[in-house]
Amino acid sequence: MSKPPRTALFLDDDADILDAAGLVLTRHGMTLIKAQSPEEAREKLAATPVDILLLDLNYRRGDTSGEAGLNFLAEQMRLTPALPVVVVTGHSGMSIAIQAMRMGAQDFVVKPWNNERFMASIHAALAAPRAVSSPVPPADLNLERSEKELIKEALNRHQFNISQAAKDLGVTRAALYRRMEKHGL
Repeated sequence: MSKPPRTALFLDDDADILDAAGLVLTRHGMTLIKAQSPEEAREKLAATPVDILLLDLNYRRGDTSGEAGLNFLAEQMRLTPALPVVVVTGHSGMSIAIQAMRMGAQDFVVKPWNNERFMASIHAALAAPRAVSSPVPPADLNLERSEKELIKEALNRHQFNISQAAKDLGVTRAALYRRMEKHGL
């Protein structure tokens, strides 16, 4: 008897992103539940158990603060502390993604994502569920690796234009250079 497919709920206001994620997840034998607002996500989470939450941090065009997504993440960590969470962000920058990991997200992926990296993050989060009683979330153990990956993705996305990559990551050029040196990039 085979196991039922894993189910992911993806909260993102962009229908095209949700459709793209659906194609990738379906190809990898998973089921996707789509939500375009925190309210819709709450309703769907209450009605259907999920194995993982994929979470964008901004739900209004032009908003890059990540505040709405961080609030939703904090709420979900209180309600379902063992639920694996992967943040999928495009505009919030590295500091917001790292803040999400400190709050309990297990990893983050930058939009536009690489399908292999996207699925690797999901599989890793599913394979290493968070210990609810642990005062330090396991995501902190992956912080260095995730920061390095985020920097590499930003550099590649901007064809190694340091100014553009720094702006995308929400850090100064000097800070990006320091982090690149730290990670041997």
